[in-house]
Amino acid sequence: MKVTFILHSGYFVELDSCCLLFDYWRGDIPQSDKPLYVFASHHHEDHFSPEVFKEARPGRRVRFILSKDIFESRVPEELREAALFVKPHETYELEGLRLATLKSTDEGVAFLVECEGKRIYHAGDLNCWVWEGAPKWHNDMMEKAYREELRLLEGKDIDVAFVPLDPRQDADFDLGMRYFFEAAGAEAAGAAHVFPMHMWEDYTVVPLFKGTPTYKEYAPRVMDVKEPGQVFEI
Repeated sequence: MKVTFILHSGYFVELDSCCLLFDYWRGDIPQSDKPLYVFASHHHEDHFSPEVFKEARPGRRVRFILSKDIFESRVPEELREAALFVKPHETYELEGLRLATLKSTDEGVAFLVECEGKRIYHAGDLNCWVWEGAPKWHNDMMEKAYREELRLLEGKDIDVAFVPLDPRQDADFDLGMRYFFEAAGAEAAGAAHVFPMHMWEDYTVVPLFKGTPTYKEYAPRVMDVKEPGQVFEI
């Protein structure tokens, strides 16, 4: 498996028989002639760009898996048959791929993909969106909602995960990642390779998280994402 960090929450995963593109915003998309599955977790511009429809080149099989909050009118008419609009807490079977969705704590869905015997999780905007200065009731409600949703990942052996690590949350930037690890399990099988995302190009949060003594058991599984275009062989 080859994983390429594109930008922000955008990742490209190349498997033996197909490729997966998650939450493309902008940047260089790796080129491949393999069948492509394009995922967009919700309509926010930093997670969905109509530029992805240019990946539907002649002779290439492409499917678009889009959260239902993305209007069908944003999909070129000639590609609408290739689009699947998904909602939270559903499962879907596609050619060679099984998909389950989680409900975001912001907009849209998170994806849990099974393909070629691998399980891949992309959080979208499912995160513990706790903010300094927000009312306590809001932060408490957010934490509860996030942790309850992550229960759907308990007992799952996740090979690759893409999880927010957002520096805008200041002292609480680590909560989403921390609770993800707690749900997935501390052992390596629970979450083997975890890629931070949603960092707004402030990659200092990666060594900050990994260097926190409390997270020393998680640190070896958090990938050192430093710049767009990085390629990881797994």
